[in-house]
Amino acid sequence: MPLERPELPDSARAVFRALAVDGPASRPALSEALGISKVTMSAAIGELESLGLVRSQGMTRGATGRSAVLYTLAPGAGHVLGVEVGATRVRVAAHSLDGLRISTRTEALASHHRQVTTDATAVAIALVETVRAEVGEDYGPLRGVVIAAPTLPKAGPAGRQLLDGVQLLTTELPVPPEVPMSVENNVNCAAVAEHRIGVARDYGTFAYLQIGVKIGVGLIIDGALLRGTHGAAGEVAMVPFPWAPGVRPRRAGLEEYLGSDALMERCAAAWPTGGTPVPKDAVALFDAAAGGDAHARRVVDEHARDIGALVVSVLAVFDPGLIVLGGGVGQNQLVLPEVRRTVQALAWDTEVTAGALGDHATLLGAVHTAIGRALDAIA
Repeated sequence: MPLERPELPDSARAVFRALAVDGPASRPALSEALGISKVTMSAAIGELESLGLVRSQGMTRGATGRSAVLYTLAPGAGHVLGVEVGATRVRVAAHSLDGLRISTRTEALASHHRQVTTDATAVAIALVETVRAEVGEDYGPLRGVVIAAPTLPKAGPAGRQLLDGVQLLTTELPVPPEVPMSVENNVNCAAVAEHRIGVARDYGTFAYLQIGVKIGVGLIIDGALLRGTHGAAGEVAMVPFPWAPGVRPRRAGLEEYLGSDALMERCAAAWPTGGTPVPKDAVALFDAAAGGDAHARRVVDEHARDIGALVVSVLAVFDPGLIVLGGGVGQNQLVLPEVRRTVQALAWDTEVTAGALGDHATLLGAVHTAIGRALDAIA
C-alpha cells in the first residue's frame, strides 16, 4: 500500500516544507516568511508536533534581544535513499528530509565499466541493506529512493530506457514495495545537486557538463531539469563527430574522442621516448601536469581546448548564464584556464567554473531528487 499522506491544513504543509528546505526557524521568522498569522502558526506547529513531524531545537535571540524557540524537522518525519551506480564504484546514502546525512556507504568495483553490470547491481543491493540496517527505526519511514545511473534515450516519447543492470536493480532493491522508486540519469542528478546545494545555487538557468570516462550535459532551465521528448536532452555524446569535409561522423564519436580512455591513448602516442614513464591514467596525467611536467601539461591543455569547443557548442544551443564542469576530468582546476580562453575566443562572455561538490555530486543529486519528491507527497 502507498505511504499515507498526513492530513494537514495548507498552513502546516507550508511550515513543514519551509523547515525542510530552509532549515531551523522560529515561529516569528516562519510567520513573516510565509505570511501566516501568529495564531495560525501556533496551530500549524502544534499539529506538526503532534504527528512527530517537527520538534523544538534550542533557542534563538532576535535583533530586539527577545528569545524564541527554534523548530526543525523531527527524525520521525522520514528519510530517503540515494543510490549511485557508477563506472568505478557504488554509493548509497540515507538523508533526512531536511538534507542531513544519516548514513553513507561506498564500495569500489573490481574494474570500471561503461554499463551497469550484475556485479555492480549485487554491490548496490548489499549496500542498501547495510545502510537501511544502520538507519533502523530512528528516522521514520523510508519515503523514497532515487537511483542515479547511466540511461539511454528511448525511441519513443516515454523517457529514458533503463539498462539491463539498472532494470534488475529496480526489482531487487531491498525496500518496501510501497516506497516510491525511480531511476535518474547520473549527469542529470549531478546537475540537480549543483543547483540545490552547489556552485549554481543562485542560477535559475545553467548547464552542468560532465567530462570523464563518458560525457554528458545536465540542463536546468528556470530551476527545472530539462529532459526532452525522448529523455535525451544533454546527450552531447551524440553530437556528430568528426565533422569535416570528406569525413563521415561516427555514432557517439565525440564521447569516444573526449572520454578519458581516448585521452590516455593520445597521451601515450604523444609522449616522448627516453623520458619519464607515460602516466598510467588520467589521475596520474593531471598529477604530473600539476607537478610541472611540460609534456603532461601540453596534453592537458590540448584536451582542455577540446572541452572548450564542446562548451561553445552547448552555449550556441542553450545560452546559459553558467557552465559548471564536473566529472573525473572536467572538475580538475587545470582544465579551466584553456576552457575559458577557448570560450572567449569562439563565443561570448559566459561564466565557466568547476563544480563545488566534486565526485559526490551524482549521489547528492539522487538524494535531493528523492527529497524533493518526498516533500511533494507530504507538503
